Amino acid sequence: MIRRFPTCFLLIALALLSLSARALEPGDDAEVFTSDGGVSVTLLPMADGNQALVRLNGVDHALDGVVMLARIEQRPNDERAYRAEIDGKMRSLVVFARSYWAPTDYTAYIPGREEPYALMADEEGSARVDKVALMAEYEQQTEQGVQAALARFDRDKALERHKDALRAVDASASKVCGTEVTTRVNWKGLDNEQLNSLSISGYCGQVAAEMEHLCRKEADFKQKVAEVSGIDCGFGDTLDLRREAGKLVFRTREDARNQREAITGFLRNL
Repeated sequence: MIRRFPTCFLLIALALLSLSARALEPGDDAEVFTSDGGVSVTLLPMADGNQALVRLNGVDHALDGVVMLARIEQRPNDERAYRAEIDGKMRSLVVFARSYWAPTDYTAYIPGREEPYALMADEEGSARVDKVALMAEYEQQTEQGVQAALARFDRDKALERHKDALRAVDASASKVCGTEVTTRVNWKGLDNEQLNSLSISGYCGQVAAEMEHLCRKEADFKQKVAEVSGIDCGFGDTLDLRREAGKLVFRTREDARNQREAITGFLRNL
């Protein structure tokens, strides 16, 4: 038995398909850029001038080979950034900025990596880009949920990243002070936005960092550190550091000013 759909349903479906096609209509020819490190970037602007398909290849990241639909953010001086949602946050993947000293105006940024990649135009690679194939690749990956998976925030991964950074701060302080320095954070008290936008080690690791600084300057301070059993850190409404039963209890806030000075002043009086 052949099921027939009402004509109105067919018209709606065709209208949606037409709207989708117009929304992602390719604009100018695609451009390919490469870096000395083997990273390749393909940019295909859309006809609306506000979006572009961006594909990065040769990166040790989940983004490798994924065609992202990026929003083009216009910036002063005719600069622009190609931004897409990665791990719960809009991030710049490629930035165009006029440079008077570097041989290139394009730079690629990989989420979670400190070092950017300077990009050079690849004219031969640009000429080989098949726009239809690139669009089809984007649509296929979208149907498979590849981009959606990259866009979702991974709390567990973020926690491990912050914990690793904090452990590095503690390890450095422990080595210089000659005694174990351990910072404990109330991770459950941090929401996803804080984990995704703040450097937790920059806040909660500041006590251990100042301990290390004082241990380098004042040999007698090492004995004071040896008497501290650990550092408990959390976020609150006020900036506060106190000693309780041999441990230091540190409360900070996102907009805390003079955090370093306040910590140093307290530690000198331990």
